[in-house]
Amino acid sequence: MAYLDRERLVELLLRDLDREVERHPELRSFAERVAETILAALAAHERRLHQVSAEFGEEERNG
Repeated sequence: MAYLDRERLVELLLRDLDREVERHPELRSFAERVAETILAALAAHERRLHQVSAEFGEEERNG
C-alpha cells in the first residue's frame, strides 16, 4: 500500500469539490476528521498484521 499522510488523504477526499468547499467550509474539517479516522484504522490494521506475523510466521500468514 502506498504511504498516505493526513494532508494527502484530505486532498483526495475533497478532490473535485472546490465549489462545494467554498460554499460549505465545514466540509474541510469533516474531511480532516474522516482522514484521521481512516489513518487510525489503517495503523491499527498494520499493528494486527505484525502481531499475526510474529505469532505465526510469514509463511502461514500468507498462505
